[in-house]
Amino acid sequence: MVPFCLQAQSTDEVRIYYGVAGADYVYPAMDGGGSYENANFKEFGIRYLKGISERFSIESGVNYSSSTAIFHPEYRGEPVTVNEEDYHLISVPIYAHYTFWKHFFVNGGPILDFDGADNPSFIDKQPGIGYSLGFGGKYAFQHFSLFINPNFKQHALIPFHKNTPHHQKLTEFGVQFGVGYRF
Repeated sequence: MVPFCLQAQSTDEVRIYYGVAGADYVYPAMDGGGSYENANFKEFGIRYLKGISERFSIESGVNYSSSTAIFHPEYRGEPVTVNEEDYHLISVPIYAHYTFWKHFFVNGGPILDFDGADNPSFIDKQPGIGYSLGFGGKYAFQHFSLFINPNFKQHALIPFHKNTPHHQKLTEFGVQFGVGYRF
């Protein structure tokens, strides 16, 4: 008797990526108050997708992002000084990842954030639990894949340290570009 073998499609994948985003701090608005903005936002990271089925995976990894936070104080009829500070954020996502129509996917779930900034003075630190929602496309060839993943993230939805009654929450609309290897 000849053994019958089926070769299963590989469902585990390692991905590396680079991303850019428009980011801002969400906080209660005050008429005539100062404003915040972010510049030079960039991120990179590595992810591991553990296949549960052919279409469903659990996605986790490590993400590093950095940006320059800019504070424009309220105008009081005199020259004002604009403050700038760099911030750094290390994030660990725990996403559900679902592939459909062969080339498209949705992913999302909680993010565990650790603030790597050196004691910022005018923005709230961002360690805490946030979330992300994304939609993307991928093209696979042999064991490799190329992907693009537009996403929305909100950090520190549940902050670890709440120093103010209205904690600022870093919010991003971004896109990640990367390459993956399936095994």
